[in-house]
Amino acid sequence: MFQDEVEKVELPAIEQLTGLGWNYLPGSALVPTAAGSESGERGYYRDVVLSKRLEAAVVRLNPWISDENLRKVIREFTHPNHAGLMEYNQSIYDLLVNYLSVEQDLGAGRKGQTVKVIDFDNPENNEFLCTNQFKVEGLNQNIIPDIVCFVNGLPLAVIECKSPYIADAVAEGINQLRRYANLRNPEDDEGAQKLFWYNQLMVSTCRDQAKVGTISSSAQHYGDWKDAYPFTDADIRAMLQQSDFISTGSTAPIHKTGDVPSPEYLVAAKQIASGAGTRSGEVTPQQRLLAGMFNPASFLDLMQNFTLFEPVDGRLIKKVARYQQYRAVNKVIERLKNGTTRKEKSGVVWHTQGSGKSLTMVMLAVKMRRDPKLKQYKLVFVTDRTQLDGQLSKTFRDAQNETIYNAGSVAELKELLSKDSSDIVTAMVQKFQEAEQEGDFSDLNPSDKIIVLADEAHRTQFGGLAMTINAALPNAPKIGFTGTPLLKSQKMDKAFGGYIDKYKINEAVDDGATVRIIYEGRQVQSDVVGDSLDALFEEYFKDKSDDEKREIKKKYGVERAVREAPARIRWVCIDLLKHYREKIQPNGFKAMIVVGSRHAATVFKKTLDELEAPPSEVIISGTHNDPAYLSKYADSAHQKQVIRNFTKPMDEDPTSFLIVKDMLLTGFDAPIAQVMYIDRSLKDHTLMQAIARVNRTYKGKACGYVVDYYGLSDYLTDALKQFSSEDVEGAYHTLKDEIPRLKSAHTRVAAIFAEVKGTDVDDYVLHLKDEDTRQQFELAFRKFAKQMEVILPDTAAKPFIPDLKLWGKVQNAARNRYRDPGLNISDAGAKVRQLVDEHIISTGVDPKIPPVDLMAANFKESVEQIKSPESRASEIESAIKHHITVNLDEDPEYYKSLSLRLRDIIEKTAGKWDQQLELLLQMVDSMESEHKQAADDLGLSETEFAFYNILMAEVTSHAGEDAISEAVHDEIKATSQDLVGMFDEATQIVDFFSKPDEVKRMKKEIKRAVLDCSFGEKALVNVVQDRFMELAQNKFK
Repeated sequence: MFQDEVEKVELPAIEQLTGLGWNYLPGSALVPTAAGSESGERGYYRDVVLSKRLEAAVVRLNPWISDENLRKVIREFTHPNHAGLMEYNQSIYDLLVNYLSVEQDLGAGRKGQTVKVIDFDNPENNEFLCTNQFKVEGLNQNIIPDIVCFVNGLPLAVIECKSPYIADAVAEGINQLRRYANLRNPEDDEGAQKLFWYNQLMVSTCRDQAKVGTISSSAQHYGDWKDAYPFTDADIRAMLQQSDFISTGSTAPIHKTGDVPSPEYLVAAKQIASGAGTRSGEVTPQQRLLAGMFNPASFLDLMQNFTLFEPVDGRLIKKVARYQQYRAVNKVIERLKNGTTRKEKSGVVWHTQGSGKSLTMVMLAVKMRRDPKLKQYKLVFVTDRTQLDGQLSKTFRDAQNETIYNAGSVAELKELLSKDSSDIVTAMVQKFQEAEQEGDFSDLNPSDKIIVLADEAHRTQFGGLAMTINAALPNAPKIGFTGTPLLKSQKMDKAFGGYIDKYKINEAVDDGATVRIIYEGRQVQSDVVGDSLDALFEEYFKDKSDDEKREIKKKYGVERAVREAPARIRWVCIDLLKHYREKIQPNGFKAMIVVGSRHAATVFKKTLDELEAPPSEVIISGTHNDPAYLSKYADSAHQKQVIRNFTKPMDEDPTSFLIVKDMLLTGFDAPIAQVMYIDRSLKDHTLMQAIARVNRTYKGKACGYVVDYYGLSDYLTDALKQFSSEDVEGAYHTLKDEIPRLKSAHTRVAAIFAEVKGTDVDDYVLHLKDEDTRQQFELAFRKFAKQMEVILPDTAAKPFIPDLKLWGKVQNAARNRYRDPGLNISDAGAKVRQLVDEHIISTGVDPKIPPVDLMAANFKESVEQIKSPESRASEIESAIKHHITVNLDEDPEYYKSLSLRLRDIIEKTAGKWDQQLELLLQMVDSMESEHKQAADDLGLSETEFAFYNILMAEVTSHAGEDAISEAVHDEIKATSQDLVGMFDEATQIVDFFSKPDEVKRMKKEIKRAVLDCSFGEKALVNVVQDRFMELAQNKFK
């Protein structure tokens, strides 16, 4: 697997990076030449900045800088002082993007001078360097990322490569990146966090899938990069086929800057990479991501203009653009700069709801403000949400020290728009509506140095409101942003230049940016149409007098009275509660209930409480003369708190239902909401926007549900007809649509076990002995389990339940047999997990109990309970492998020898299961005492024996077996004993390994001890130093 990782992923990535303009140095060239040396790239393994390169870049970009100020600047980056990783990262980002200032006299007196560390305007003025296997010393253990990318000596990106042939390869890479950055369990100090102070991009790739995130990204928030804009796939293929990116002989690559010592490595990479694409010369996701994000111009563009820090739920989050955001912003910039008329500069960006449209608008504003031409323009944001105002204000206050002017009244709006200034103005849609009502609003500012950016363009660009904006700003180009596609009639209107960029519904679902929506229509006792209305009215209000009935009809009308009748609402609540408890609640998700009136909202609330439903809240608008039963739900302060609470996980706030009429149907993000129960009329854009409330991603959320109690199917069909079919493909699915998905997922798992007959779990587990087969099963079974979660408890899932239970038990048994923690359904829903766990327990197995340890007293007894010799041998083989893996760091050379012995037994006795079983049992017996006996025979402790084994192996490797005379053997033994004694004494110091000076002193002792031996040579010193220090960290904790 490791070879696949290197040859099929890591080497091709490095080859492509060099083709894109990155210089290359192997990690071995960045190793300190000796502890504390001044001649190498780094003084110590703990150093992550290539200081000499950073210093050269600062001088190159700021030739005027004095030596004193140069030292200050370098120290700002090499010795920052902050509380935590995010604080370090944000501070360094600000220094790089917004620059820093030093006091210096350049001939006009001493004053602040701006220092550039990266030249964002001219990428060619920077040094781009990539390396592989870059070792960094951590607090408790070292890390060795696969690829690290430096710009001017600063490590700005880390790429982790995984074999394409393992299950969940990218997820494993993400997990490793998070471990490196000490993000999984910070208290464990398991990584080298310092490397990530400077990080801008974290990439996990296995060639066939590649995802990118930032230091704050959870696994689910790593995203694909499916469009390498401005490059097409044809461009990428052409770049990969060019032969002049690297040398084919002994000379260094063209991109060499005098420091590329290993052209042979890149020649090998070129040969491997030439066949590294998928079949038929397809561009792989890895190649597309590297081309789109790591060409130097795009890399710096993403860093400068498409990276934001935002507070979310009390903590700071770092966000980088997704590919559609990057593409859309740059297309808008291109149109604004190259268009010659207002119409040519205008257009619409349609990015489906939930895909980050607001963030796209903020990033557009950031980039426009940094563009020499576009920063001269006044920017006018027209929006219906205060959230966007807040994002803009914070971004420009923090990053560019620019004030955002918000029009709080019509008079203020007129004043702000009239000014010929290149400022940023935000105005709520309502202000333009009020201005329209107040009268003349024309020719406020005829300047063509104004750009209007309209949120939810389907409402503002293509209606009467658009006429108002056009009249006020007749020469201003308009860029519209919408979360729903334009109607067919709107698309035909060429006045605004048509679409600039699209990110359609099915694209967002495929990318995992949103989840698919499943629509389900529910029957409510009788349809509320036609002749049945009067009969239903009489049924629901039979306890009322004739006068009361007449008053109800007069006040509400028959249809509304029937729909809001307490008896009918009670029926709806009973049904939706059943749906919620069976399908939604088990996974900890929440629900929205959309009703036809404010009064109905209160009736739903009262009914749910009477039915002892989980907690619910009402969010409705209010008027001055509302009765008390309505006004108590309209308090704005209370509503804000309710909304904040609703977005929290269940264990933080138990509010399960949010009951609304019109509020929160647009612009409301609550990813924890999985279902929307609708009991009111919704049409066109409003319907499309409303159902999208449940399409946000959340951990464990396979899909969103829309449950219809009103009868919206015709409205939904009519709404979709108003759009181009390709624009709304995948807008929603039905449960019927999900059945073929389930059948397909089931077939893929069944195909893996096509050769297995019957239902004996042991036969299935043996079939999974091959690691590749096991990984195929794991991927296929997870997809099947997730699809079952979508459909359960519907009866359509019933035929598949027996296989779900069987395969779930097989997965659990295989996990124990092969000691493979990756075999699990932890990411499946609660309904599936419960079914599988209950079945396993019913057969007498507790899935929570781990397999019996090899060295446990009852291990052999547990093996004897397994039926066939082949399965017993398989169990012992797996137990030995696991034991070796767990203990490898305690004595690497000894456990490597055990691994070789095991492989020899397996290869020589393949198919001879009784003989294999006997030899494996003999090996287990010897392992219990062998290590201690071998140490005793040499007169060494087991700790000394581990050091002895390393030194013996390295001396043998360096000088050959013939060099190991009795005298040399005695030297190795004595040196090991002496150094263990030194370690034992040195590590009495508290936190010894976190104290650089103490570690440096110990390394010198190792160097001295090795060089004093007859076999001691400098070439041996570095290897032994590193291996001894790593072993000591395990032995002297």
